[in-house]
Amino acid sequence: MLNDNQRKAYLKRIGLDHVPEPTRESLDALIYAHQTHVPFETIGVHRECAAPDLSLDALYHKVVEEGKGGYCFELNKLFQALLASLGYDVRSVLCRAVRGREGRMPINHRGIVVTLEEDAFSADVGFGGPMPAGALLLAPGAEQDICGETYIAEIAEATDGSWWKVDRITKAQADLHDDTLPARRQTELELCVAPVEDIDFEALSLFCSQPKTLFRDHEVVNLRTDGGYKGYKDGVLTIRDGGTKSVIELVTAEAQADALKEHFGLTY
Repeated sequence: MLNDNQRKAYLKRIGLDHVPEPTRESLDALIYAHQTHVPFETIGVHRECAAPDLSLDALYHKVVEEGKGGYCFELNKLFQALLASLGYDVRSVLCRAVRGREGRMPINHRGIVVTLEEDAFSADVGFGGPMPAGALLLAPGAEQDICGETYIAEIAEATDGSWWKVDRITKAQADLHDDTLPARRQTELELCVAPVEDIDFEALSLFCSQPKTLFRDHEVVNLRTDGGYKGYKDGVLTIRDGGTKSVIELVTAEAQADALKEHFGLTY
């Protein structure tokens, strides 16, 4: 649990100057603020060639005091602690990134479920790709418009109801942000609402930071903006703003460092 000073500093890190009440409206605002201020990033994992320290103190120091980001095992754990300190009924869940792939992937993501009254919501700030910019109600079949994007939660087939899938109406293909293609429905994420222990994510983080994995072998950064997204991968900066996409190749280490600082607030 975060203390009062840590909670206030964390809220300031995501651009909020007040302590919100634990309501649905505040939850939406917290998720959006987090996604637009704290980047998903694997710079540390790649350059240090090691899994990050997942202790709460280490995560707070990295994200709040140093102004860096992290991947799901870091960001969603820390955000969960913030929500708990604000009075939300919150717990972690096991997830699987799908991102439109036909083949199955192993469980590789830490998610968050928040219960408000009798409703359960997915509250994710660490997916690293297209994710709802607010709380997603886990109610089967309803199209939910969240900041101009449409998502649909469904109970996954051939399960006992413990697994859900999060679908998105998208025009994406290879890069997930392409407006030139016809709209289609794509599963982005699957999540399991069964109880899980915090220690389970230590092993998953270790697995996801091994050589020959995306997070270990590549420098990846993503950040939501008010007009779209900014992304970075191995020296290539992509900016999507208001339907326009720019791709910039950064050749030198100095140019890459400048871009990470300017666009994501990251100094390594």
